[in-house]
Parts: sequence; structure tokens; C-alpha cells
Amino acid sequence: MDIPSLLLNWPLPAVVAVAAGVVILLAPRTLNYVVAAYLLVIGTIGLLHFFYGQPVRPQPILAVVAGALILIRPNILSYVVGVYLIVIGLLDSGILRL
Repeated sequence: MDIPSLLLNWPLPAVVAVAAGVVILLAPRTLNYVVAAYLLVIGTIGLLHFFYGQPVRPQPILAVVAGALILIRPNILSYVVGVYLIVIGLLDSGILRL
């Protein structure tokens, strides 16, 4: 199995997002844990790109940190997600550069 081509050709983040959405709709009480797991999986997928020769991007690192924070302190979900989305938006727009 060729991992780099799998990561590039298969929309794994999209599949993870749909699965997380379905789980949240079926069991709303699991929201904190599903969001944390989603961020950890997306961050890990992003970090796998680094191991196959691509440059490190800050977005996967932020996702892993946000996921870990939510797992440690589930009651701060809205703050962590809010800050995460603002920083990701600023990074993706080019306003903030790391």
C-alpha cells in the first residue's frame, strides 16, 4: 500500500468529517469527544504528509493541540473551537503567516 498516494488521492478528511457529523447527529451528547477526535485525526493526517517529504504546515499542529485541549477540558469546547477557527481562517487567508 502506497501511503502518500492514498493521502493525496483519497478524500480522507472529507470522510472523517461526514462520519463525525453523522455521529454527532445520532448521539448529540458525544459532541465534545467527536470534535476532539475529529481534530486529532485531521491533525494526524496533516502530520503524515510531513513524514512523506512535504513541508510542515501549522494547521495540523493547531488541530492536534485543539483536539488535545478539548479532551483534557471538554467544558472549554466553544472557546477552543472559536480560537481554532479564527486562527485557521487568518492562516488560510494569508493575513497571518507562521
